[in-house]
Amino acid sequence: AEEQAGLVSWGVCACILVLGVATWMVFRYSRRDAPFLVRLATVWCWWNTFSIIYLLPIDLAPSTGAGDPLVSIWSFMYWTSFVLAWTIIPVAWYYYEAGDFTPWSKFRYALRANLRFYAIAAVLLIIFAIVVVVNHGMNEAGPLGVLIFLSNTWGLSLYILLLGYGMVEVPRSFWYESSLAKSLEYCYYKAAQTHDLMERAADDLVTTQSYVTRMARGIPNHYMYRNQLNIIEERLTVLDNIDLKMDGNMSDFSETDFAAELREAKEPDLPMLVKLNSHVRTSIVKYFRLRDTMHDTAENAANLQILVARQSQPMASLCSQGCGGIPSALHLRWMLRWREITYKVLAFVFAALSCLLVWSELTIAHNSISPWAVSYRSAKDSDVSVQIATLIPLTYLCSCAFFSLFRLQLFDYYHMDSKRRTGTVSLLFNGTYILRIFGPIGANFIALVGVDKDTIAFQKVIGDISVVPALGDGFNTYLPILISIFALCVLFNVYHRILRFLGIEVFTYWSANDEDRLEEGKRLVDVYSSAVRDESADNFL
Repeated sequence: AEEQAGLVSWGVCACILVLGVATWMVFRYSRRDAPFLVRLATVWCWWNTFSIIYLLPIDLAPSTGAGDPLVSIWSFMYWTSFVLAWTIIPVAWYYYEAGDFTPWSKFRYALRANLRFYAIAAVLLIIFAIVVVVNHGMNEAGPLGVLIFLSNTWGLSLYILLLGYGMVEVPRSFWYESSLAKSLEYCYYKAAQTHDLMERAADDLVTTQSYVTRMARGIPNHYMYRNQLNIIEERLTVLDNIDLKMDGNMSDFSETDFAAELREAKEPDLPMLVKLNSHVRTSIVKYFRLRDTMHDTAENAANLQILVARQSQPMASLCSQGCGGIPSALHLRWMLRWREITYKVLAFVFAALSCLLVWSELTIAHNSISPWAVSYRSAKDSDVSVQIATLIPLTYLCSCAFFSLFRLQLFDYYHMDSKRRTGTVSLLFNGTYILRIFGPIGANFIALVGVDKDTIAFQKVIGDISVVPALGDGFNTYLPILISIFALCVLFNVYHRILRFLGIEVFTYWSANDEDRLEEGKRLVDVYSSAVRDESADNFL
């Protein structure tokens, strides 16, 4: 009873802590104009999935015994995640992505987009179910079990990619970022790359503005969609006080079929205006995102330039020269002396955890030689020991998967920026996919530690996935071995090597980069830093 009371206290404290972390993260990531309901949904998505870090070890404790309270908690979390991830959030996602002009038309667009997806999915599901029943039969779980199986299989495939990338990049990022000189070199490369993209985005905006202006002037007074065109023109007014410094000659948009349609349109119809509204909104967001990234990169590079120049000087003289007292002196000591060794130690620790993770994944069918399974078995007689033995590996496993999802960038569609610059669609995209790996994370970790599934409440909720005898448990258990294969591809930089072979320029930490590109980035950083200093002086005066 005392151990159970201790677990309840720990669970409540961890729940409040994780909720606070999720709320703080949403505040850090979401843009100031993000709708309240979107922020609330994102808090729920992150809190729900992050909670598996403390809740699953509690489920594995010997005193819980897959009790009804845990079954109820897991059922609520799993099915709300399932419904949100596959129905409600995708509708909201498409709603905020739509270029329509009224809430009802946006909602209709979102419903149509989701219905198309689910119609195709339903046809494939029916075909799959018929093939399985005819050839292999189905157990008592029935269609619902097949639905859970397909959901977990899809989520597991995503989880493999996220975990395979994260377990290599987490330790490697700390190792690379321990070097101030290499971090500065990366800033130079990023500055040059971002500046090029920003110029093209500005050129697209200039071209788009010219099309909208010409269209507005040539349209007669009786034009029935004048209000919609006015909305587009009003959206472009955010650029009135900004000098884009471009003439449209580098515009990629001007070469598209849609641009040709705009040039030829005398009185554009509503679908064309909807498409134009979506393009204008996306182009504006893209330009400001790149502009902010350029400013941040230049500021970071300027600070690194100062630190790299001071690396060879005695610390005592640096602290005596600086101003700001103890905080400034501590910051200098951290950046110039302690940061490198701390990052490298963390890189070794995380690399060791990644090796143990790969070892456990590869021996998932042989728990007697799996390090995490051995650790769990040695601690399973005590609730406290189980928490210690499972909390560390599960936290690292989840951190690797979450790290990859937050670092992922999909063209201009999905970006996570922790300086309150993450858009509504990116928040909903992240929330959807983080919910979809909720089940696979738990199922995979239970398989890694080799626990009896009948004693785990989580397993009772997601069910015995062997509803498809031909695939079932084998597919959902042994597929994670592919994590190791994908991790090796990341470790040996296969993706970057392919891009370089194809002539596509990418930055690498392990080899020399284009000197001309780095020199261009250094020049841009100097220009932006000078402009910021001049602006600060003008504001002061």
